[in-house]
Amino acid sequence: MQTAVGYDRQRAAALMEKYDLDAMLVSSPLNVWYATGLPTLHSAPNPILEALSNKFPNLGVIHKNGETTVLHWVGFASVEEFCWADHAVPIFSRDMLGDMLMSALEDAGFTGGRMGVESDAPKFALDALSGGEFEVEVQECDEVMNELRLVKSQEEIARLTRAAEITQRVIEKCLGFLKESVTDNELIRFARDEMLRESADDWNHFTIRFGDSDPEAPGIGRAIQPGEIIRLDLGVAYKGYVSDLNKHAVIGRADDEAKHIIDGLVNLQRWCEENIRPGVNMGELGEAACDWYDENMPNGAAYLMGHSIGLQVEDMHLFGSLGGADMAFEENMVLEIEAWENYQDTQLGVEDLYVVTKDGCKKLSSLTPDIYEVV
Repeated sequence: MQTAVGYDRQRAAALMEKYDLDAMLVSSPLNVWYATGLPTLHSAPNPILEALSNKFPNLGVIHKNGETTVLHWVGFASVEEFCWADHAVPIFSRDMLGDMLMSALEDAGFTGGRMGVESDAPKFALDALSGGEFEVEVQECDEVMNELRLVKSQEEIARLTRAAEITQRVIEKCLGFLKESVTDNELIRFARDEMLRESADDWNHFTIRFGDSDPEAPGIGRAIQPGEIIRLDLGVAYKGYVSDLNKHAVIGRADDEAKHIIDGLVNLQRWCEENIRPGVNMGELGEAACDWYDENMPNGAAYLMGHSIGLQVEDMHLFGSLGGADMAFEENMVLEIEAWENYQDTQLGVEDLYVVTKDGCKKLSSLTPDIYEVV
């Protein structure tokens, strides 16, 4: 049996006690992998389990004591080599799921009670829970799983750091590729190839913006024009863990207003870094950060967001303009601190990776925040 990358049985058991759950059924590929090790992620060396999941579902059960059971497609014969689940149950078809799930639950000592499920749990899994011989009270457990994944192991931190390093190198290579008339399609293809060359297992996102184009929907063949701000917001997947870094460039020279905005956002980011430490309330920190920015940049209008990152780019919003969590920072939480402000027909922003340390907060990424000038 493999050693879990990030899953902590004791932490899982403590959280289920906190939320009064007798067991949890996880069904999303990322939570199945996190809890059991079954390679259900698209970035797996062979993502066949994800590809066949419409016919052969894979599920994980987290028991009250923190032990886990994986219910997997019978064709996957390498559970011992890949997984850290304590128990494994092969499934031949979806039709068998109900009986096999209830039998596995009963074998683990569950004979009824409060069962946590993800909010997007498939109907066939919910039907299986309602079709057994004992009564199950279904409760949403998204918050529990988010909180469980919030504190990272040293291996998770290493993977996130490596993903960021790969992304930094790819962004730096993209900067050298930029010139007038290069299209978003050409830039995406270049970035994708470089991600794989730099040992990423998969690409996560290409949020690319030329001037006033839509950064969430590049790939329309738009070409770079002189003088417009270029946004390179890229992410990779490395051994399941993802990155999210941003850098701006311009064909020509950046004006003083743009540089002034970036300087203010960097200072806001630095203020957050200097004030994050274990025990500090996340929501309260975000409010204080916004107050600090308003006082020191009275003509600015920053959009601040702190979000955890791990198996997903935005695991959980912790503080900032989208609201804050009423919980305290803990050592080994990994997060992104990003801040944005409107500029002409686009936006300027900074975005970096941090880890909460024993007595503070440490920056893990090292891209310079200045606007890169292609001259």
